[in-house]
Amino acid sequence: MGNEVGGNMIKQLILLVGPTLMIMVGLPILQNVTITFFLFYGWLLFVPLVFIFWNKKSTYTLKLPLTKKSLLVGVISGVICLVAIYSFVFFFQSSVLNIPELQQVLVEWDFNGAKVILLIFVLIFINPILEELYWREFMHSRLVHKIGSVKTIFVTSIFYSLYHLIVVIEIFSFPFNALAVIPVFLAGIMWGIFRIQLKSITASIVSHSLADIGIMLVYWNIVM
Repeated sequence: MGNEVGGNMIKQLILLVGPTLMIMVGLPILQNVTITFFLFYGWLLFVPLVFIFWNKKSTYTLKLPLTKKSLLVGVISGVICLVAIYSFVFFFQSSVLNIPELQQVLVEWDFNGAKVILLIFVLIFINPILEELYWREFMHSRLVHKIGSVKTIFVTSIFYSLYHLIVVIEIFSFPFNALAVIPVFLAGIMWGIFRIQLKSITASIVSHSLADIGIMLVYWNIVM
């Protein structure tokens, strides 16, 4: 019994830190955004599929109801995130960003050229879906019956924020790089609450996508 519990804990820990490990391999080690995308999104997509199909007793069905309420909540919260992200960087860019250094980092990461359009498309349309499916659906479903909804939201938000820390350390100047993870954590909390209250991740996906558009506007209008 003890070995089974320990094995389950290790399995859950691997699932929680796996996305961060993919980012670590792709950016700090290999310094290539394209490879990072394949590693990271490959994990987010295929690991849940493996677990679902491996468990032959699973009767899991994904529900993504697009109700007026979920759409309204997603749009309003997402627009607030978008405006907050862009406004903060726009007004404090001299303190927050070292643009020449950031441009050099992006070149080193191979985030340049024609592939940028494709990568931006992925970040706006694919990233919100896969991240929300992984954290607010797959991991949420695995944890909520074991530790409760409040702890599940807290735990998933911490590990969701963890790999963002790796990215912002390179992008923002100190101490803003450390502080930049706080809004990511709070967004994770907010989207986790949406998951609980609306019993769906539709609002979270819509909100997340609009927030990512805010980040891309910063890149396109300020960094570039």
